[in-house]
Amino acid sequence: MKRFLLPILALLMISMSVKAQTPETADSPDRKKVAVVLSGGGALGAIHVGALKVIEEAGIPVDMVVGTSMGSIVGALYSVGYNSDDIATMFRTMDWVELFLDRSAQNRLTLNERDEQNTYIYERDFYVGGSKDPRPGGVIRGTNVERVFGYYLHDYADSINFLTDMPRQFACVATDLVDDEQVVLTKGSLVKSIRSSMSIPGVFTPVRMGDMVLVDGGAKNNFAADVARQLGADIVIGVKFDGVINPNKQFRSLMDVMERSAGSDVSRRSKENEKYCDLLIKVPVTGYSSGSFTKKALDSLMVRGEVATRAKMDSLMIIKQQVGLGYGLNMPKPTHAITSLVNIEDEERGLIDLRKNNTIVASIGARYDNEDIVAFQLNGHYYMGGKVNKDLDLTVRLGLRSMLRFGFDMEPWKFKKMGLGYEIWYKYNDIFTRGHRSANMSVIYQKANVKLLSLDALNFDCELGLGWEHYHFFKGLWNEHNEMKVNDNEHYFNYHLRLRYNNEDNRYFTHRGMRTEAQVAYYTDNFAKWKDHSGFTSLMAMWQMTFPLSESTHIRPRLQTRMVFGDDLPVTAYNIIGGPTYGKYFPQQLPLEGFGHSEFFDSKFVSASVRLQQRIFGRHYAMLDASIAEHNNKLGDIFSRKPIYGVQLGYYYNSGIAGPLGCSFGWSSHTHRLHFYVTLGLDF
Repeated sequence: MKRFLLPILALLMISMSVKAQTPETADSPDRKKVAVVLSGGGALGAIHVGALKVIEEAGIPVDMVVGTSMGSIVGALYSVGYNSDDIATMFRTMDWVELFLDRSAQNRLTLNERDEQNTYIYERDFYVGGSKDPRPGGVIRGTNVERVFGYYLHDYADSINFLTDMPRQFACVATDLVDDEQVVLTKGSLVKSIRSSMSIPGVFTPVRMGDMVLVDGGAKNNFAADVARQLGADIVIGVKFDGVINPNKQFRSLMDVMERSAGSDVSRRSKENEKYCDLLIKVPVTGYSSGSFTKKALDSLMVRGEVATRAKMDSLMIIKQQVGLGYGLNMPKPTHAITSLVNIEDEERGLIDLRKNNTIVASIGARYDNEDIVAFQLNGHYYMGGKVNKDLDLTVRLGLRSMLRFGFDMEPWKFKKMGLGYEIWYKYNDIFTRGHRSANMSVIYQKANVKLLSLDALNFDCELGLGWEHYHFFKGLWNEHNEMKVNDNEHYFNYHLRLRYNNEDNRYFTHRGMRTEAQVAYYTDNFAKWKDHSGFTSLMAMWQMTFPLSESTHIRPRLQTRMVFGDDLPVTAYNIIGGPTYGKYFPQQLPLEGFGHSEFFDSKFVSASVRLQQRIFGRHYAMLDASIAEHNNKLGDIFSRKPIYGVQLGYYYNSGIAGPLGCSFGWSSHTHRLHFYVTLGLDF
């Protein structure tokens, strides 16, 4: 009997020992409460992800997270149930440049709103009629921060108590500008709270909560270990970056100033709060700054956080024993509060109308290229609202091509508009013939447009209208290469229909989506005829689509054509090919890879091209383009000539708010000349 009794007793003892170390023990009311304190520091906050990974491996239950600034973002995600691997994935895949801007996702805007966002580098709105300024005290509203983290934290989007309504207790620190004091946020909107904690003064708009005006908590308490103690933590594990500050540093850049004010080791309160920690993990971040949001830098910082925390494994095991869980690794990771990470843009398909009645939206754009030199564009929209939404628009462009535009639209039905527009341009243009400059001329171009009906939806745009165009040429200089005959004045009326569809994710660095456009216009000089006979007609169509070959490699084929039918065609109606973008120098201009300058082609034109887009690393891209084209004045003979070939190689940096910065080399069999082009900024 004793032979059977002893093994049974041994098995019972082993069973009791195993049960004492299972995760359920973490829910015991007698167990000590463990808090993790995460400091601020912008991109340096990536160290917290690596630190949490090791804390998970050590099997230490985290009951509370207290964070400041970036630490509040990591802490909120961890507190709702994401584990370190989930947060690491977010850090690697997040577009941090776009996150910290107010630019909306492409699929949340109408096509006309996309055109504007891809033109202007900065936008500011003002209320009129006695309303308060919607964005006082900051350059950036932080709308993308709230949108993105509102998605990831959507199960906890309502006003809640962070100490009772979340899988882990959570608190974050902000600074109240009214009384210049620290504020510990433990209830309310979770998204608004972390937005408050990371709102760099002067950069992000302060968050208003009741009588408080809240900004970055790093201004008062960047390492809130004392707060964790005040909230009842028995054991505090602190994680902060260990930045070595050069005493001779001049703090000349914005990032230098932000880091110094964010609470480094020379910050008095940050050092004082170290005494509240049972275990302090200081992670070296030499070589990185609070603005190091590249994928490579974030990966490196996460690894540094992991290495520094792993070096404290013996101390973590001691804490684990103090908690009452025994000595051992590999405790199961916490359950997800949200089961999967998906693409936010795929989930957001509803149009969010950010316009408000009686609002003026002012925008500014600036760019440089070696053709246009420097150009500036200013735009003002006055959204008047009312039963029928009304929008008054004024645009001014300054440069070699200067422009003044007025517009008035009204929206009697959702997405359906009617309106009037007028613009006048001064254009200084070089015209080339087979790669040789053949004309140097200036023109005053005027255009008036009546929108009889316009549909402006998320990915689709349609306009039916009546237009008038006038060209006045003067100061023309011609040489032996010129083949044109231009009248001093040309004008005509047109009836036009334009259709557009575009679901591309980015205008300049497209990773997926299709863009297509078609337009037909009938031209006369008296609303009925052209030079006493039937008017002439122009047809334009374009299609392009981007396909991924790999995560960093994409291919984009494109087909385009423009054909003009009729007799006695004016030169200004003929096809103009070349230049970097559609309508860059002339309204009917079509780009063609390999053609840097614009040239007049015959009335029937068709081309095909393909682009290979390769992301080299980070936000750096190389692009290789090849094109083939045909043209003729007779449609039946359009393929009778030898095709024209073009190639182009370019390098570009995606700066985010400022657009593409780069250069390209192009060559074509038509010009037999190499063309070099530099572009800095969004195109307009």
